[in-house]
Amino acid sequence: MGIFKNIIDQSSFRRKLKQMEKTAESTYGKGYVLFELGRYEEALEKYDEAADMLDEMQQMLLKEGMEKEAANVDKRAMDIRFNKCFILFRLQRYEDTLDIIDETLSKRSEDPKITFSKGFVLFSISRYEEALQVLDRAIEMQPEMPDPWYCKANALYQMELFEDALEAYEKAIEYAGILDFEFPRYSFLNINPDPTLKTNASGVWYCKANTLNKLGRMEEAIEAYRNALEIKQSFSDAWYSLGNCLAEVGRDEDAITAFTNAIMIEPDLIAARENKAEILLKLGREEEAKETLDYEPDSGN
Repeated sequence: MGIFKNIIDQSSFRRKLKQMEKTAESTYGKGYVLFELGRYEEALEKYDEAADMLDEMQQMLLKEGMEKEAANVDKRAMDIRFNKCFILFRLQRYEDTLDIIDETLSKRSEDPKITFSKGFVLFSISRYEEALQVLDRAIEMQPEMPDPWYCKANALYQMELFEDALEAYEKAIEYAGILDFEFPRYSFLNINPDPTLKTNASGVWYCKANTLNKLGRMEEAIEAYRNALEIKQSFSDAWYSLGNCLAEVGRDEDAITAFTNAIMIEPDLIAARENKAEILLKLGREEEAKETLDYEPDSGN
């Protein structure tokens, strides 16, 4: 009977573990849904509940000498606790977000994505010098990951180190193999910290163009804006900025076209309407200028 009891006990133990794991994942899933619904405090509670269940599982496994299984469960609990930082970030609880990231880094110091997450948060709260140090560590770990290059470029831009920013944007473009890679939608802002990306660096080209504009390199800026628009035609800010650049170098008709495209995408973009009207008035096309400015914003009713 001893052998059979052993088998039954083991079977019962594994069934219990399976049920606990299922419950933990279900609880985490509920937390994710609450997060998507914007019910952030409730989501945090569910994430904690799920992680606590997994902690209990881990202790049970360790008592049975199942170290490998316990390590896997511990990793999953850590992942769930790390994912709390996405919620805390949305709540603008930035110090709490950094605490979660630092706690995770204490156990996974060589993880470039988690390291990048810290750099991104520091950038978001304007701690640019600290952000650059952390982002450089992430780049050192995984040089071909585009996110830290992009975030680094934006930090350098904010610090008005435009030449350095330009180099970082070029690296981000070089490595950006992936769709929806546009500021500020870094991978950190996705629930899954390792999203699937596709070739699309429209946001990076746009930021690079802005940097070239700051440096007075207008023709290069125009080309960069066009590269952004080649990827994403419905990019109203890029059309507007392109229009400004074209106007500055005296290409009035091209500027009118760019402003028109911006307005078609975003009718409420008043600056584009005003700049287009200004050029039309300069060209003596007063009726077109009046039509451009004669616009009633949609009240939503």
